[in-house]
Amino acid sequence: MVVNWFILSLFLGCSGGVYVHTVQTIHDLDQGKDHAVAFTALLSKHTKVGGAEVVKYDTVLTNVGGAYVPSTGIFTAPYKGIYTISCSLLSRPSNSVHLNIIKNGKALALLYSASGTYPLASQTLQLLLEKGDKIWIQNQSNQAAELHDHNAYNIFSGALITRM
Repeated sequence: MVVNWFILSLFLGCSGGVYVHTVQTIHDLDQGKDHAVAFTALLSKHTKVGGAEVVKYDTVLTNVGGAYVPSTGIFTAPYKGIYTISCSLLSRPSNSVHLNIIKNGKALALLYSASGTYPLASQTLQLLLEKGDKIWIQNQSNQAAELHDHNAYNIFSGALITRM
């Protein structure tokens, strides 16, 4: 429920009257508690991801709304709305890694981490998702990839910004 407060102020000055009308919209803070969606998951250890395999982020820090499933690595949008989706990647120095952010089987963005060093890559997307749309992170290569982690670098997260 949206509460509209109309504040009307009338100021009189030396040179005549000035009419100031301010409209302020305040959202009822109790609204939306049942509709909150937010998750953050990360890798707990060095992880080998098979060719074209979904990355399964096993340490869940937040899963409000229960839309992220760690056993599959898939986030399913429970409502139509605008979501922010983020992913970060750190590969092992022994290999380079290409990961895709996937929506319903279609690649939306790519993350790349080169071999020989510890480069960190990240992507953040704002997406209009339909109820039931699925988002996941997937190894782009057909070869296995090794991700470097100890609950710190490889993160997959998302949140509902607003329902539509």
